[in-house]
Amino acid sequence: MKTCVLALLLSLPAAGWAQTSSSPTGLAQRLNQLMRDPKEPETEVRVVLSDCHFTQIIRKYRTRPAEGATSIQVSHEKNGGEWAVKSNDKVEFELKLGSDWNQVTALTYAPATREKTGEKYYELKIKRERKEKDSSNNTTFELPLYTTDEAVVQSLVRQLEQVRRNCGGR
Repeated sequence: MKTCVLALLLSLPAAGWAQTSSSPTGLAQRLNQLMRDPKEPETEVRVVLSDCHFTQIIRKYRTRPAEGATSIQVSHEKNGGEWAVKSNDKVEFELKLGSDWNQVTALTYAPATREKTGEKYYELKIKRERKEKDSSNNTTFELPLYTTDEAVVQSLVRQLEQVRRNCGGR
């Protein structure tokens, strides 16, 4: 009896961790960890998963705040898709891209290599497609995952696929 209770207590933290990592918040945290390039600390690449929408943010900070820098911000949002560009005295460049999961038609990944160093990593590709009367609107989001462990990438793709399916993705 004591052994069963002890085994149950020991398994609770692991079960809690598994549940957190598969939640959209835990999934976004894990993706953000893997997308962080330690060789480029002034550049941030991250995702935000909220409801049935995801947003990719690429932000490069200025190494020193620029006095007299002009603040620029342009954005567009329509039919479940969005984009925005921003620059100011602290942020040299920010690009924000987003889409509703129900417009995502494919989640894939592929090995990639850094041009400068030859280091290996994976690139997660999220294809968004909207059919319109006279044309189609395609966008591919590419997320760098700085790991060489394909099993980790496969697990993340499976979790994202589940989020997509739960949101009515094709």
